[in-house]
Amino acid sequence: MEKEELRKRIRRLLGSLIKLILVLFTLTILDAIFGGLTFTFFGFQTDTSEVLGTIRLVAIVYYGYWILKDSLFFLDILTDVLAKRFNLGSSGNLRRIGLDFLYLISLGLGWFAFSPFLKLVPDIAIRALALIFLLLAIVFLYDLVKTVYSILRMSYESLIDALSDIIGRLTESEKSKDKH
Repeated sequence: MEKEELRKRIRRLLGSLIKLILVLFTLTILDAIFGGLTFTFFGFQTDTSEVLGTIRLVAIVYYGYWILKDSLFFLDILTDVLAKRFNLGSSGNLRRIGLDFLYLISLGLGWFAFSPFLKLVPDIAIRALALIFLLLAIVFLYDLVKTVYSILRMSYESLIDALSDIIGRLTESEKSKDKH
């Protein structure tokens, strides 16, 4: 891995995170100050909260793309390092855990991005959308728990194997001492 590539990705990841936080903070302040003001724009009546919500959606999608892209890059590096460090074999399960976390965070950001538009749709559509988001969150949480359990079970089984080997060797050495 080239140092310059790492520097570029770290710079872009941190920059995108900081920019997204600043944009969301600024839009929240602007919505608190100017929210609810209505105006006509090309014959459509809208309010400032809808406009700021649209800007928020665009900011989350734009900066979220770069955050997600670089997070996946560093997730791959992290899972490889952890898998080698703790002798976990492949890094697939660790990567899966990281991806589940990223997906859950993305779902939360998605709900946050679409929330200004929820007042524009009928109540039944809001409930359907909430149900979809909830079901997706449950799927990711289930996969996360299942994968963590799998890793812990494998670690538990390897601990049991190691203890069995140690105790077996001790008992064999005691038996060989008794024979002599």
